[in-house]
Amino acid sequence: MNPPGGSAAFLLLALGLAQYGTGCGLFEPRAPESPTQSSQTFLPPTDPLIVISNLQNAIEQKSVSNYVQCLADPLAGVHVFLFVPSSEGTALYASLFRNWSPAEEQAYFQNLTTRTAPTSISKLDLTEKTRSLAADSALLEYDYTLTFENTVAGFPSRASGNLQFALQRSSSNIWTIYRWADFKTTNDITWSLFKGKFSN
Repeated sequence: MNPPGGSAAFLLLALGLAQYGTGCGLFEPRAPESPTQSSQTFLPPTDPLIVISNLQNAIEQKSVSNYVQCLADPLAGVHVFLFVPSSEGTALYASLFRNWSPAEEQAYFQNLTTRTAPTSISKLDLTEKTRSLAADSALLEYDYTLTFENTVAGFPSRASGNLQFALQRSSSNIWTIYRWADFKTTNDITWSLFKGKFSN
């Protein structure tokens, strides 16, 4: 025996589904997000450590625009962005790094992201060594491992070493990296060789 009101409830449910038909999408798979929709993570860089987190996310998500936003804009800050390559970077790409700017930094990262599959591994692991914070500046030192799988035959997918970030705070309370120094401390190649290799 059906429970009291059971037939009426079933009838109402059937009418409701008939009203919406198959176009309501209730039981249909959700359309995938467009690649341009934001699954990317970029937090307002109101703290030096947020900048570092944004940089790590930009590398993992292969986001060129978010990557560049981590670097000092000479029009918005007091310092011009400076990259100091490792000793091996200087040896191989001295003329290139002599005039390195945010534009070269963007070009290298753009080229790197085009020489990799969208699903390939890209990540930056950091181990903090020292931290010095002031009201409008910060100096952070890390041991790093950069993993970025790429399609260049014979070129490694990993770099490691030590790096130092000097950061500044703008008048609008936005922090950015204005000086980035790279040091060779392992048998792996350093990040500088990634930058030199993918600069054009």
